[in-house]
Amino acid sequence: MKTRVAARWHGRLREIKALAAAESWGRLLYAASGLSSEERRVAQALVACRRASGPAAQTALRTIVAPYFGGAKAEFCRARKIGWARYYSEFDLQSPELTSSLVLKAPGPNGEKGVLYIAFEYNLMRLIAHTDARRVLQEYIVICASSWSPTDFAMMANFAGLSDDPLFVGISNDADIQAYAIASPVVRSLPLLASDWIDPRFYTPKPHSDRTVDFLMVANFSRFKRHWLLFKALPGMSPSTRVAILGMATPDRTADTLREEARAFGVKQDLEIRTNVSIEEVAAYQANSRVSLLLSRREGSCVATAESLFADSPVAMMRDAHIGSKSYINADTGTLLDYRDLPQQLEELLERSGNFHAREWADANISAHKSSAKLNQIFKNHAAQTGKPWTQDLAPMCWRYVPTYLRDEDRARLRPAIDDLAQRHGVRLTEFTYRPTD
Repeated sequence: MKTRVAARWHGRLREIKALAAAESWGRLLYAASGLSSEERRVAQALVACRRASGPAAQTALRTIVAPYFGGAKAEFCRARKIGWARYYSEFDLQSPELTSSLVLKAPGPNGEKGVLYIAFEYNLMRLIAHTDARRVLQEYIVICASSWSPTDFAMMANFAGLSDDPLFVGISNDADIQAYAIASPVVRSLPLLASDWIDPRFYTPKPHSDRTVDFLMVANFSRFKRHWLLFKALPGMSPSTRVAILGMATPDRTADTLREEARAFGVKQDLEIRTNVSIEEVAAYQANSRVSLLLSRREGSCVATAESLFADSPVAMMRDAHIGSKSYINADTGTLLDYRDLPQQLEELLERSGNFHAREWADANISAHKSSAKLNQIFKNHAAQTGKPWTQDLAPMCWRYVPTYLRDEDRARLRPAIDDLAQRHGVRLTEFTYRPTD
């Protein structure tokens, strides 16, 4: 009983919209008062920006934070290191290396800027903390791919005053476009999700009649992934239902933790739970699964959704989810689930899982090739709007666990620019190497 209650109620308070709105307004009112130092008030306002919903709160916050995104106070957050403590404690801000980052374009003659793609907020903070970012940004425009929705406004405020060009922030949800207007003109929303960058070549779907896994859940073992919803549904489903769960363990949640939760909910099926599975094996599971499940209430874009679609596996997601790739779910790709009668909904979805057209839709809408062309056009237009030269296009890219080049020749072609960043600016891009330990 204790295990079931803990699983079901973790994070439930944060999911209540009225409480989230009240928290945001509380921080907003604190920021508008004279009850504390300017640093604390600005920090609270930036947190409130992330929690705010509705035009009234966003307008009020825009008034409060606008001086810190432009004008005389544009240097304030960076000079006071507002928001830095979290990155030191949780994301190793001590390290100067930029992981999961790519040079998509080298600087050219006559002031033609290069383009630096930085995945995740902590890498942008490393650029700000460990380099002469203003000097780097004289030569490069920066894209920051966000990891959550909405992202950290303190991170964006630290970018203020460094460049005449905006920080292009990749959204994690369509709702971010409106939210990030608070940070303009320092920030420009980039209407591309991290899940829009899948290379179809890595996915070879099996015929649905040959697939041996009924339900696949690819998700780390954090509580916010809500494995308990699956465990609650399974006792009401066929005992022969085949379920595979793949993910990374966390310090307090392992495969054994999930098995204990499953037993607490009365699950009788034989669950396959694996950790630290290689990228290639995950793709094979996705191509061998009849349905993919995503049960989080809130997260970023969730790349696993797009991967499943390219594996021609329909995706089931909760109807009230705030997840970027929820926008992919339609009659061709999957279904949105309600909390009532979940076992019945899942069994009905399994029955018709072979009738979807997930791969066809994904090829037509969200491949890395299409997203690369869209990104290139956005930056080509930006150059024209700002009167800057444009003589070379961006290198096309994809996400393969982390961002990488679609073509090996682009890595070689851009190597001099990568080396120049390290030698002249101290910006070291370190390629991520995945090492499975299973």
